[in-house]
Amino acid sequence: MSAAEGQPAWVLHRRPFRETSTLVELFTREHGRIGAVARGVRRRGWSGMLEPFIPLQVAWRGGGDLKTLTGVEQPGRGYALRGEAVACGFYMAELLLALTRREDPHPQAWERYAVAVDCLAWCSDAEPALRRFEMALLADSGYGLQLERDRHGEPVRGAQRYRYIPEQGAVPAAMAEQGIEVGGETLLALAATEGDALSEEPVRSEARRLMRAVLHDHLGGRRLRSREMFRSLRGH
Repeated sequence: MSAAEGQPAWVLHRRPFRETSTLVELFTREHGRIGAVARGVRRRGWSGMLEPFIPLQVAWRGGGDLKTLTGVEQPGRGYALRGEAVACGFYMAELLLALTRREDPHPQAWERYAVAVDCLAWCSDAEPALRRFEMALLADSGYGLQLERDRHGEPVRGAQRYRYIPEQGAVPAAMAEQGIEVGGETLLALAATEGDALSEEPVRSEARRLMRAVLHDHLGGRRLRSREMFRSLRGH
């Protein structure tokens, strides 16, 4: 039997379980993704807290794959995301559910997830935060991208065109026909931990296209509902 107390967490997914309980997937700072059953959520006053985009502190016990929540607290205000921001938030949750294993910590992704949720609520442009979350999740999962040097070990040059081949890296565009064509400026912007380059075109569009291709490869062709939701919102 194991137990944890006062663990910062976010709800990634929830669904009813039996008459008075809820099954939740949590993303925690120290333990990664945790599956848990919350019993008697209404009686305990947890119903309004076990929702996405609300920062929590939780406690649990149990040694199996499904823990039992023993405490839920909300130390701060939640985020009221709307429209496309909700779709982006669900997109991050879907990536975490698809690309992580339970009880496998992802410290970089945890930090970038919190930053991205905040940006989705308050920033006029949250796309750079989403790209950096994707980069952190891939790095934590052992799939980090080589962006500052090409496949031959040469430094990436901002003014040069490249083709990025998943699992292999960047190749000067004149030397390859496969892969996603991007500018060196885009590769270097994705490698940077901060800065505004990811907000500017054509870097913005190229980075989005590159990350979509890389993630599609790791998802094994799995379709994400959040992308369909986003397209539906854009269609309106």
